[in-house]
Amino acid sequence: MRHRKKLFVVCAVDADVVGQIRSGHPRWNRARWDASVYDALRRICTRVELMGVEDGRLADLAGLEASRPQVVFNLALSALPSEAAFIGCLEFAGLRVTGSGMLAMALANDKIRSRRLLAAAGVRVPRFVALPPGVSPSLADLTPPVIVKPAFQGSSFGIARDSVVMTHAAVLDRARRIWKRFGEPAVCDEFIHGREFRAGLIEGRGGAFTIAGLGEWSFREAERGFRTERRRSNQRMQRKDPAQLPAALRTEIAAIGRTAFATLGIRGYASLDLRVDQFGRVTVLEVNANPGLSGDSPVWAARGFDLTIRQIVDAALRV
Repeated sequence: MRHRKKLFVVCAVDADVVGQIRSGHPRWNRARWDASVYDALRRICTRVELMGVEDGRLADLAGLEASRPQVVFNLALSALPSEAAFIGCLEFAGLRVTGSGMLAMALANDKIRSRRLLAAAGVRVPRFVALPPGVSPSLADLTPPVIVKPAFQGSSFGIARDSVVMTHAAVLDRARRIWKRFGEPAVCDEFIHGREFRAGLIEGRGGAFTIAGLGEWSFREAERGFRTERRRSNQRMQRKDPAQLPAALRTEIAAIGRTAFATLGIRGYASLDLRVDQFGRVTVLEVNANPGLSGDSPVWAARGFDLTIRQIVDAALRV
């Protein structure tokens, strides 16, 4: 084992998983993922403290500021509305935080604005129509099937089995559910047929992002499959290392990631959700500025999970 860094790191997680992590027997996936990061930090740093975050607030922000950790490893509030504001508080307090800053985080979590910027930068994104609450716009530019999802929620949150639809009426029905549940706009995307990947990238010295690992989602329905919030029925999925991915395509994905991250102001580390169609075209579905990290994920553990966590900490120290 490599010598531990002489660092004091605070690991910020959602308040509801603190007890599970401290027990050493986390039950929820989210708690297991965060526990794997906490354990890795304890292996590579001399002092690590766990702190819970709820509704965008630390239990003791003043105490955290006074203790002056060298890095706050942020795992809290991923893609929630209060996430960017929480990071802004840490930055205002003069603390180094892993990952992106407040503005980049807010932008990445906004599917509408981020996609418009990415498209202007030459990154291929799905054609989509924004659906603000109460509005019934034309979907003439989209050919069914289409998928309806929340505009400001992360990854598969708010996506259900019936989110892929064929008619205008079904689009509006799904949009109304999103408006009621989240109080935010929906987006209606063209459904991209193809293989779905997640690429994790980490910022190295000089600001260049490189791929830490690639995972592929496997579905029962092959190219018609998709990820839902509950992961049920029409799909069963696991991430696996796509060893058959051509080197040229891997290089292209890395270049797309660098362009996307530079466009949105992403720093430290992030992941891309993307699809590759039958013609080899890469479409970016989403940029995850505060993605889940897991010690058993091919996205983050392909080169060794402790190395990944060490590189993320190093990136934060360079800010």
